[in-house]
Amino acid sequence: MRKVGFELEYAGLTLVKSAAILLKKVGGRIDVINPYHIKIRESEYGTFTLVLDFQFLVESGLEKWLHTVGLDQALEKETVAAIERFIADLSETVVPYEVSTSPLPIDRIDVIETIKEELRRHGAMGTKADPLYAFGFHINPEAAKITVDEILRTLRAFFLLYDYLIETIQPDMTRRLTPYIDPFDKKYMELVLDPAYDPTMVELIDDYLAYNPTRNRALDMLPLFAWIDLDRVMAQMEGEKISARPTYHYRLPNSRVDEAEWCTCEAWNSWVLVERLANDTRALESLGGRCLEFLDSPFHFFQKEEWISEVKRWVDAASS
Repeated sequence: MRKVGFELEYAGLTLVKSAAILLKKVGGRIDVINPYHIKIRESEYGTFTLVLDFQFLVESGLEKWLHTVGLDQALEKETVAAIERFIADLSETVVPYEVSTSPLPIDRIDVIETIKEELRRHGAMGTKADPLYAFGFHINPEAAKITVDEILRTLRAFFLLYDYLIETIQPDMTRRLTPYIDPFDKKYMELVLDPAYDPTMVELIDDYLAYNPTRNRALDMLPLFAWIDLDRVMAQMEGEKISARPTYHYRLPNSRVDEAEWCTCEAWNSWVLVERLANDTRALESLGGRCLEFLDSPFHFFQKEEWISEVKRWVDAASS
């Protein structure tokens, strides 16, 4: 059975309180790595990780830096903790807390909805609660197959559905102004959608890195490509923290954790749509050809509504 991991960003609750809320729902035991990094281990759903999403604090960066420059003995632990707390207080205005799951079997992913509801009931805030909150709900679906054909079809399907997904999901404007969910470059989309594009796995990875030397894409392929060929990816992405795993990293949905009417299943179902199109060979070829025509038009930006309507016809037919 395939597995899926989730990452839910939010504000309004401390990590300690968040961990206590989760512990009551999923069981297990709490392991405090540091004040900004907590794990719930040995739950029936595996391990949950809760962090203030600032890598410097999560990895005890200040303490490590002081040790590197030889100042760790000069400052008391209480002073270091106070400095970290000051950094955290400044960060919390724009940096979210995040709870991430272990890879969950598809038949158990309803636990993320349970977690969302519990956090909401205790005052967690999502994307729309503040203009500065560029919070997301990320989905990490395991690739059905680690083959060029599987990955290429999924990329093509995502490109074809992208404008429709933007209209449907309506990512918050703050998130769209930040680089976190940048769209793919038109030239790269044209390359991938070209029916003549038939790369080897090495060529597929190299082309992706040439056009997308960044983690900031609405569909981040770096974790999957790093799983396939870590050395090749890290040679281009040196210094970046990339978690190699056999999954796509879908970053488009907002975190609407504070909205009672929002179900995490909406975001999940938007990804299911991508996979459904990826496995509809006839529609993938037909829509791919039409998309290339739109992209080739000097007026393609003004024809976006027409293109979305064409995609929506497939969505309606696929859903009926």
